[in-house]
Amino acid sequence: MFQIKPQLLNVLGIIFLSFCIFNCSNAKLEPGQIVDQHGKTIVQIPEPGSNPTSQKEIKSSIPLLLADGKLNVSGWSRYPHFQINESFIKADPKRYKRWEHYTFYNEKFGGAVTITDIGNLAMGSIELLEFATGKVLFSKTELVRPGEIFFPTNTTDPIEFKKGDQFIRIIKLKDKRTIEYSIIGDTHSEFIKGNFELVEKAPEALAVITPFSESTFFYEYKMPSLLCKGSIQYNNVTYEFNDKSYAVLDWGRGTWPEKNKWLWAAGAGLVQGELLSLNLGYGFGIPNNATENGIVYKGKVHKLDKVTWKYDVTDYKKPWKFSSNEGRLELEFTPVYLLHSDIDLMGMIGFLKQLYQNFTFSEILDLLKTEAYLNKAFGHYNGYVVLDNGTKLEVKDLAGFAEQMYQQW
Repeated sequence: MFQIKPQLLNVLGIIFLSFCIFNCSNAKLEPGQIVDQHGKTIVQIPEPGSNPTSQKEIKSSIPLLLADGKLNVSGWSRYPHFQINESFIKADPKRYKRWEHYTFYNEKFGGAVTITDIGNLAMGSIELLEFATGKVLFSKTELVRPGEIFFPTNTTDPIEFKKGDQFIRIIKLKDKRTIEYSIIGDTHSEFIKGNFELVEKAPEALAVITPFSESTFFYEYKMPSLLCKGSIQYNNVTYEFNDKSYAVLDWGRGTWPEKNKWLWAAGAGLVQGELLSLNLGYGFGIPNNATENGIVYKGKVHKLDKVTWKYDVTDYKKPWKFSSNEGRLELEFTPVYLLHSDIDLMGMIGFLKQLYQNFTFSEILDLLKTEAYLNKAFGHYNGYVVLDNGTKLEVKDLAGFAEQMYQQW
């Protein structure tokens, strides 16, 4: 049985005192702050403006960094052309973040699989969501020390999270990926097992380099055109993902500042009998040479410039509206399910047992600064998009999600 030891009591005392100070110091709103649907005080992510960016496309393999740690390139590509030599990174190791994340969804269910190392902490996590009931059927994050997970510097090599008998295993084959996992819940009688095959329906995707400075960056590879086939077993119930089930890959490597915010959306479905998928997002870095916005249709990326989001933070389940500065995208997103998560100082108490088992007292104090505030809506897109050749496509009930994230790590 887990015993409360003196050092842990000290940690709990510091948490309680800090929480009291935090609440007292945030009683009055500062300029630009707003209280959202959940009573959280936030500063809304500003709109990107309408001035066009250069949208610099990289068409061949190129090193991401120079030997002195400065960025060699920024822009976007249809393929993951950017090569990372991690020995060239000069930033504090705690600033270097690595992850491989998949959000999957169909008309009834959604969820996520994540393996990540944020520099001072590494983890694997699983979610399973039921849209009709609004329930989180399963959500578990297993923590390990940084460096315990091997992360390749390319998007094609396998990756595995392992902790005791628990695992998340991702294998990459030609034109498909397989994900297998087995994770224990809050009790040993509760567990979840998954087995997915993700079929890559488009050879092109979105690889984007966004600088924070001349030597700090985020390299993301978003692949929204994945067909999801397989099943999840949880509490003696099998959840099938076959017909009209999709997934998006979010692969990232980067040297991030401590505080961040972003908006990210993706969706997929059939339009005129062909798979159309989308990836939209902004909120961080200096996107002068590329945005994250693009449509993938018939296997080809149709790059978009800026996309403005309109949504109501006092009710995240109201419709969200998206419009591009070039007139090439007008969409309304209607949520059917809202995933809300707030990991702050007090929220970290839920991880104290894992933290105490894996980290020192001083490391725990540092990790208690970690925050993650997420509102992620699943639903449907309606409207239109315009391809590179001027073809206008009607989008009707395209499944997907849109999220708002505030993070301190």
